[in-house]
Amino acid sequence: MMKKATRPYRSAHRSGQAAQTRAAILAAADTLFRDKGWTATTIALIARHAGVSAETVYSGFGNKRTILRTLVIAAVRRDAPEVPLDRQAGPLAMLAEPDPARLLGHFARDIADVLSRVAPLMAVVRSGATADAELASLYSELHEGRRRNLLGVAEALARTGGLRPHLTAAGAADTIWRLASPELFTLMQDVEGVSPEAFGAWLEDTLVHALLGPGRGQ
Repeated sequence: MMKKATRPYRSAHRSGQAAQTRAAILAAADTLFRDKGWTATTIALIARHAGVSAETVYSGFGNKRTILRTLVIAAVRRDAPEVPLDRQAGPLAMLAEPDPARLLGHFARDIADVLSRVAPLMAVVRSGATADAELASLYSELHEGRRRNLLGVAEALARTGGLRPHLTAAGAADTIWRLASPELFTLMQDVEGVSPEAFGAWLEDTLVHALLGPGRGQ
């Protein structure tokens, strides 16, 4: 007797359910991490808010560190969480801009939007890193990723010929990495009340003056 073939729609249905479950877990974790921080946000609490079992959370992600890392990366990549930034159309178009001042303007506005999403999550990583070695490792990993991405911006600026004399792409990347940081964004937002739009304008002006040669600014 021939075995019935599995119907394709059943597989698609299961895949859809799995995607919905994963999205529910990430949404619950995102809210909880932002509201309660690292220590108070347990797997059991995430599961309860997502409407699933703790075993489902563990089987999907393994641990809290992986969930938080996934959330940070998704916040950076926005609408295309599976696509690295250096392959996304928006960043690629920005890096192809031939005018260095306009390039920095595009970058500053875009990174301000990214930071408004990711800075609260990076604050969770940073606070947890003081007592958790695995989270300390994640904090370093995420900042190393920032540096790699921002080196691409600095190298694009160097290709325009607009950098200050004797300023290397690596040196420019260091400056961008420091100024366009989630920590500085959080400080300016929480203490000074600076909006993401105002942060972007400040960052553009600061980077133009710090990085570009005479006559290359707007």
